[in-house]
Amino acid sequence: MAASRDNSGLSRRDFMFGGLRKLRERTSTVLDEKTDDAPEANGDITPQDAMLGRDAFVSGNAAYARSDYETAIPEYRECLRILPRHSEARQRLGYCLYRAGQHLQAKIEFERVLRERGGRDNFSSLYLGLTLAQMGKRDKAAEAWRGYFNPEEVRIMRELNVQTALIESSEDYPLEDAVECVEEAIAARKEELLAGEG
Repeated sequence: MAASRDNSGLSRRDFMFGGLRKLRERTSTVLDEKTDDAPEANGDITPQDAMLGRDAFVSGNAAYARSDYETAIPEYRECLRILPRHSEARQRLGYCLYRAGQHLQAKIEFERVLRERGGRDNFSSLYLGLTLAQMGKRDKAAEAWRGYFNPEEVRIMRELNVQTALIESSEDYPLEDAVECVEEAIAARKEELLAGEG
């Protein structure tokens, strides 16, 4: 099949590949500029720093996988010191802080993830709500849980809707009960996933 040509004499193929070549050239130029003489004052990250950040993240993940949250916390903090926009590290740091009972710090991390992701992060909405409930913040916990929308996790969504309704309908409803019910729904869902049911 012959490539069609427009009035400029270029075929579509030449036009597309020419654009691709220019994009590659620009990308490699930008990367070269960032890796050559990356000044710390400008906030650029050197390749060595990037490796250190990655290593801290991997170490944090290893501790996270063992449920050793106290060990994971400083690793994720180190990763974020070097790579402050690493939202997965921030998310996991928030989770570790929540599990370690450091609720104020967990709240800060989850809120930051939500800010960076335009308010759309189910994991952070879920655990921000749990954190706020642990802190006794009824309305804010319900508000955080309303930000959770994951049609693939019906069990968790249903429980969040029930707990939000109970919190909003009665000032006497104990937040400890809400936390316990949501945690049970999360644990049940994890068991389903591990058993291969979902």
